[in-house]
Amino acid sequence: MSEQSNWDGQSKGKVLGYKIFVWILNTFGLNPAYFLLRFVSFYYFLFSRPNRYIRDYFRQVHHYSRFKAWRAVYKNNFILGQTIIDKVAVMAGVSDAFDITHQNGHYLDELAAIGKGGILISAHIGNWEVAGQKLNRLNTAFNVLMYENERANLKQYMDGVTSKKKINIIAINEETKSHIIELHKAFSNNELVVMHGDRFREGAKTLTADFFGRPARFPAGPFIMAAKFGVPLCIVFAVKSNKHTYLFSTTRPIEVARVRGEAQLEQTCRELLKRYIHEVEAKVKEYPHQWFNYYDFWA
Repeated sequence: MSEQSNWDGQSKGKVLGYKIFVWILNTFGLNPAYFLLRFVSFYYFLFSRPNRYIRDYFRQVHHYSRFKAWRAVYKNNFILGQTIIDKVAVMAGVSDAFDITHQNGHYLDELAAIGKGGILISAHIGNWEVAGQKLNRLNTAFNVLMYENERANLKQYMDGVTSKKKINIIAINEETKSHIIELHKAFSNNELVVMHGDRFREGAKTLTADFFGRPARFPAGPFIMAAKFGVPLCIVFAVKSNKHTYLFSTTRPIEVARVRGEAQLEQTCRELLKRYIHEVEAKVKEYPHQWFNYYDFWA
């Protein structure tokens, strides 16, 4: 397997980088942070080796020419940087507001009304965290499921600058399985659990399906969770539509019956994955520069 053929379970953002941008945001505002970002993005464009996977994605999925693909890589790097700054700005309580446009937002009210809790599954497209800060109107708690090593140092720092803690983090612990107990409590309290469905760590259970015409592996965990707990699921995205605006969209709740056997579990998970891939492909086609998976997704 090639050196970057699978995700390593850890986000690349460093605490020092967040500290610098939080200071700039609090001192000067959003636009100067974006200005500095142009230089940071250009550095990553020149020297980040995983960019070759994004270039191949533009060539093979969107059929860009070689020159157009490299231009798209820089734009992709810059928009990724913007979404990180936007997330930090919202979490740190910076006064610069973002407008959130909701598409089919009433489906989330329907999800909450079912009374079983639920799963909001997204992908590494755009920036759902910014829009998620605006979902308090549902009057239900949100839980973010992530790997332990993703959250450790960064979470400690961001807890210190976050003005209001609105989201609980459930860390995946493969040894103790303690996250299963926390998930059960969350669903029992009619809470929502937010997670991504397009990355996995080696050794995790996966399902293989066609993604843009080529077989790719997806984590089975989110779909197993919906099937075993018998909770409804919405597929959600929040993409950056312009400098200060995000578009948050969601599908109608997919009600999932609690499964009773391995054969039924496999069938349910594959059906859910098929619907998930359909939505992800449509969103990637619409916003090609906001796909942020920097490894060989089809390996």
